[in-house]
Amino acid sequence: MSAQAQPAAPIGPPGLTIATAIVLPGIADEFHGVAGEHAFIAANFPDWHIEYQTRITQNDRDYDLLGMIKPDRSKATVFFDITDWVGK
Repeated sequence: MSAQAQPAAPIGPPGLTIATAIVLPGIADEFHGVAGEHAFIAANFPDWHIEYQTRITQNDRDYDLLGMIKPDRSKATVFFDITDWVGK
């Protein structure tokens, strides 16, 4: 008997997990990185509000974790992979 491949689990929308963390192209430094994160949030989650922002490290990568409040007052987390520009 041959084993059937299991379908891959859905990954979900960009940024809602570390595995799908958003990478902003062309960012050279932290100033532009943070501005890019806020522009991305405004463009893609226009009705969400930032509650808090913190930096975490996992598997030798750096991430900004933004705690968000949705219009229905529920909460979500958005992750950005900042490895390429943090500290610059």
